[in-house]
Amino acid sequence: MENPFDRRQFLQSALTRAGAVALSACGGACDIALAAPVLATSWVPASAGDIKAVVTANTFLSQNGRLAGWEYAFGKIVDDYSGGVFNPYWGTLGAMVFHGGGHAATFDNSVVILDLNDLTFKRLSNPTPSANGANWISTTGLAQKVDPAFNPSYCEYGDGQPGAGHTYDSLAILPPADGGAPCGSLIRVSSYAVHVNMSSCTGWAHRFDFQSTAMRNGKWVRWSVNGPSSYLFPGACSAYDSRRKRFWWIAGLSSLPPMIRYLDIATQRQLDARYARTARLAPAANPDSVTMRYDPGRDILVLTCTVGGKLVLAFLHCASPELGWTMPPLSASIPTRSGASHPFDYVPDADRFVLLTGADKSALYDIVPPQDLASTWTVTRQPLVGVSIPTAYVSGKRWSYAPAVKAFVWMASSSSGVIAYRPFL
Repeated sequence: MENPFDRRQFLQSALTRAGAVALSACGGACDIALAAPVLATSWVPASAGDIKAVVTANTFLSQNGRLAGWEYAFGKIVDDYSGGVFNPYWGTLGAMVFHGGGHAATFDNSVVILDLNDLTFKRLSNPTPSANGANWISTTGLAQKVDPAFNPSYCEYGDGQPGAGHTYDSLAILPPADGGAPCGSLIRVSSYAVHVNMSSCTGWAHRFDFQSTAMRNGKWVRWSVNGPSSYLFPGACSAYDSRRKRFWWIAGLSSLPPMIRYLDIATQRQLDARYARTARLAPAANPDSVTMRYDPGRDILVLTCTVGGKLVLAFLHCASPELGWTMPPLSASIPTRSGASHPFDYVPDADRFVLLTGADKSALYDIVPPQDLASTWTVTRQPLVGVSIPTAYVSGKRWSYAPAVKAFVWMASSSSGVIAYRPFL
């Protein structure tokens, strides 16, 4: 029988080695030394189960690039069906990355971070001007027509940058050691609801490199060499597989796609992993509710979503994706906010998942997989005394465990405060 403690030691050792490799790859570009210790941070909760409000040096809304006609809508980068992702390779402590918009939200395609090293929000790219310089919208911000320079095949504006779109849970980070930039690379594996008045979708992937912690004018590049065109419905999720060096992703769960897709790092090709005829498809989820994470120790993808107003958890063995998804029983039910996503992430230090639900704002839920993954997964409600956690309808990977500070960092909306939570380790 496998010893859970041995698994935890293995994961912690792997995390330490990965961190060392990342720092080596980053060199001087990330403004850190290889031997630098983890920074002392008074804003991080001291004890397991504690939660704290984080006082930031500025606000997300202070980074408004004031794209003509869209100044009022800058916050919708986060607030309208868009997620984010944690980048552990930005400096010593990492950064939360925000990017979204699209549809009826905003034209602004900026990339903004919350730098955990100095608790400052920073905009790392300039928004694309409407029609690459020609203001084709009314100054009231009401979209009147389509940008004539927009390329719907790639979902790119006239300057070649990908358009603002709903990002859901589709954003992911490519580590420096696996071919990412010195401080990691942001990968948009596919795109949904891009461009107001159009809501285009594309299976072409785009990449944004974090070259150094001093950068402020980053640029996207089209990264995949192909782009699938089927099952590109809103509600996508993705996860990086560190063993196979690929980004798994899936979209349109409500339409029951007969495959899971992946973006191969070596070839930059988008490929399909078809399910066997007898395999179980992914849950027929509400499209806005999906989150997906990779568990490196068990080599599985774990997906959460809502189906018929109830939370569903499912897993897929990455070594045999053709076998499809298994939906194991949970030891206790978890209340759900119908249709909404559940902020959800894996904690290597504790070998468990931690989930936040909008239907129970005074607690978090620990989820521990059993040795036999098809058996009951243990759910433990962890009450939070005197605290009500802000929630979001779509969360993406903004609820992420930051290994360097051993805590979750969370911003529910563009105008909400930031909180930090230390899980039970």
